[in-house]
Amino acid sequence: MTGKKIKVGLIVDEFFGALNTRFGGYGYLARYYMAKYLPNEEFEFDILLGKGKSHFFAEKYTADGVNLYKLPRRNWFAKQWLKKKNYDLYFSVELTYEHVIKNEPDPNKKLILWVQDPRPMYEWDEIFTVKLISETSYYNQRIYDLVHDWYKQDRVKFVTQARCLNQKAIDLYNLDPDVDITFLPNPIDIDYNFDVTTFHKKNNIVFLGRIASVKRGWMFCEIAKKMPQYNFFVLGKIFRDDDKNHEIMKEYENIPNLHFTGHVEGEEKNKYLREAKILVNTSIHEALPVSFLEALSFGTLLVSNRNPDELTSKFGIDVGEVLGDGFDKVDLFVDAIDKLITGEENRKKLSVEAVEYIKTYHSVDKFVSDTHTIIRNEL
Repeated sequence: MTGKKIKVGLIVDEFFGALNTRFGGYGYLARYYMAKYLPNEEFEFDILLGKGKSHFFAEKYTADGVNLYKLPRRNWFAKQWLKKKNYDLYFSVELTYEHVIKNEPDPNKKLILWVQDPRPMYEWDEIFTVKLISETSYYNQRIYDLVHDWYKQDRVKFVTQARCLNQKAIDLYNLDPDVDITFLPNPIDIDYNFDVTTFHKKNNIVFLGRIASVKRGWMFCEIAKKMPQYNFFVLGKIFRDDDKNHEIMKEYENIPNLHFTGHVEGEEKNKYLREAKILVNTSIHEALPVSFLEALSFGTLLVSNRNPDELTSKFGIDVGEVLGDGFDKVDLFVDAIDKLITGEENRKKLSVEAVEYIKTYHSVDKFVSDTHTIIRNEL
């Protein structure tokens, strides 16, 4: 590889708002961490966003100093374009569409697949227990079979953001039970000037994420209603199912201690996380949310019914399984919040441990170094 850059095709279906793509977690990771920190004098990354409008030509854009491409719609033209680009390998955040790897003409090209949120059918069965608003399934056996075929040809290297996801990936992609899956934790921009031991936190509780059926934001509002002594902040906005979600959330607009901030980013978001004592997550389904890691980096503890890699129980309280719409389990969250805030000494101790955990496993430097090593090993 001496003398020329290693060219990586980064396969995602969103780039956090760029080109009118969705503001999802995969796009956030791709735009603000992978595309921002991974390119250097040795590595070059192109963002591959699926099909464009033209049957015959690729569309090229730039955002944040990197090239973004939408491929020709017709398979033959997509193949010719990929042949010309001649990427050294592909890197995908999960795999949400097949157009790139289906049309890669070189049978020796490899894919690094970063397991972020694999959803076998049994995960969807749980999600469908929510009746208030039904979630749309994107289960796609064709994609999972294609990954399996590449895997059987020894063309896929699996990496994972959380060890608890490994079995789900094995089930979804029909992998061998002893498949090697390398741990590659999601990175966080850590504020190294923040000192949790001297910072005065407020009795604030936050919800961070898009307001969608799978997140069950109405449960957070019900918790706020039962705890008027604390301030609750919903950091996020409605992106889908607009009418139904608006209708549900409208009922909670007049609760005095409940505040809707809309979508927040950067320093504004960090300010809310810094000042809060607890992040509450009420989702029916999660992998390992970036919001958990961001909260823990500021010593903000977790209360959730999801416990990925035991982080909730280690740095907060896991309330256990909560299926359905969740109204019957609101008191579990109320009790957990009360226990953490009234047990101030224990909360402070866990806060310090949480910050140290994030610094150890989720720094950008470690992420960059580990990712570059994984890519080199696959060439």
